[in-house]
Amino acid sequence: MNTSQDWDVIWKWQWFRRAVWQPHFKDPQHPEGRPARAAPVWSAALKQHGAKRVLDCNCGLGLRAILLHEDGFDVVGTDCSAVAVRHATELAEFHDLPIRFEHRDWDTLADVFHEEFDAVINDAFAWTLTRNDLRFATRNFGSVLKPGGVLIFTGADQWSSPEDRPARLEAAWQAMPRFQLRAHHEQGPTQLSLVVARDKLEMAVVENYLFVVREEGDVRLETAEICNTVQWTWEDFLHVCEEAGFQRLETLKVPVGDREHHLNVATR
Repeated sequence: MNTSQDWDVIWKWQWFRRAVWQPHFKDPQHPEGRPARAAPVWSAALKQHGAKRVLDCNCGLGLRAILLHEDGFDVVGTDCSAVAVRHATELAEFHDLPIRFEHRDWDTLADVFHEEFDAVINDAFAWTLTRNDLRFATRNFGSVLKPGGVLIFTGADQWSSPEDRPARLEAAWQAMPRFQLRAHHEQGPTQLSLVVARDKLEMAVVENYLFVVREEGDVRLETAEICNTVQWTWEDFLHVCEEAGFQRLETLKVPVGDREHHLNVATR
């Protein structure tokens, strides 16, 4: 679950259907405009902390990095998926934007970057599956930040408690049907149908992505498994941030539109 191979499959087929989303990902009013709806939240948090040079270390196909670049930030994107990084580079070149993308796991960030970013942003940190991985990732994020730089991430906030986890899990489970036909797209001789089957575990919702591919009379199935865990508490985040040398951790309230969003901010 949550491996680079899983993400390679997801990003491969998301890129295949780019004719559906590429014309609209900058439009917050369009159904395919989710990146445009989310980017202002990250942008507001970055501006509040005076960040200029930003590492998006879960960049996927680079949509958020592109939107942040256009909002004035000097952005570098990394992802564990080589497929995502290749296509993110293509997308930035298509838009004539000088954004650098690197194929990097979180544990190799320090191999190419050293205390050069004002901020690291990550919306998948809370999906880390083991405590050792959580601890190691936090240290590596800190190693690429300038003194005073910030790690901004999603997850349990400072007003939450361990007792909230069952309710958070139930909310995540109820947010979508257990089975979905999430996408269908045809291009040339290839037809793609995406079915997502969800399972509820003790502390996580697992999404099984089933890509049904029909091509020249053949049918094959490609799969990916993504685990959205709610196991980590505010105290867990506080502990690993302290271990990694961060000076403080707080939750930032970011009002955008008619909603108040929460992002966790650890300061080096």
